[in-house]
Amino acid sequence: MVIGITGPAGSGKSTISKIIKTIYKDKAFIIDVDRLGHEVLTYFFIKEKLKEVFGEGIFDDDNNISRSKLGEIVFSNKEKLELLNQIVHPEILNKTEQILKEISNKNDIIIVDAALLFKIGLDKLCDKIIYVDAPEELRIERLSEKRGIPLEKAKNIVKSQEHINSKRCDFKILNIGNFDQLYKETEKIIQNL
Repeated sequence: MVIGITGPAGSGKSTISKIIKTIYKDKAFIIDVDRLGHEVLTYFFIKEKLKEVFGEGIFDDDNNISRSKLGEIVFSNKEKLELLNQIVHPEILNKTEQILKEISNKNDIIIVDAALLFKIGLDKLCDKIIYVDAPEELRIERLSEKRGIPLEKAKNIVKSQEHINSKRCDFKILNIGNFDQLYKETEKIIQNL
C-alpha cells in the first residue's frame, strides 16, 4: 500500500511518516520527496534549464545550485516559483515512480511524504492520502527555529503554500505539537486503512 502524506511546510508530515514507519517497523519505506527535489537540483540537465531561466546567480562557487539563493527568488515571486516547478516536478514524479517500482515488492507500506503531492501528480501513485496541518504561526515557528530558516523566508514559504488543501485527502490530522496525541491519531488512521 502506498500512503501519501501531504500538507504545508512545518505541519509535521515527516513526524507522521516516522510514526507510521515505527508502527510497521522494517516493513515500511519513506520516500522523502523534499530530499528527491534536492537531488534533482544536482542533475546536469536540470541545472542547465535553471541557469537559462534564473541566471548564473543561483549557483555557488562549486557550480552547484544554491537552494538559499534560488529560494530567495522563487518564494517571493509566484510566477518564478511556477517556472521552477515546471522544470523540476516532472523529474521528481519520474524519480518517485522509479523508486516505487524498485521497492514495492519489499515493503508492506510505502510512504510518499510530499507537501506538493497533488501539484506534482504524486497523488495518482497513492492508495490513501493523509493531510497534516498545523496553525500558521506554529508552522512558521517550526521552520524558523527547528530548520534554521530566517523568519521572513519561513513566512514566504508558508505563504507560497496557501493553495495546499485537504479536499482530496482520505484522512486529516491537526498537529498542534502534542506528540502522544499525534501518535494516537496516526495509529487510529493506520488501523482504518
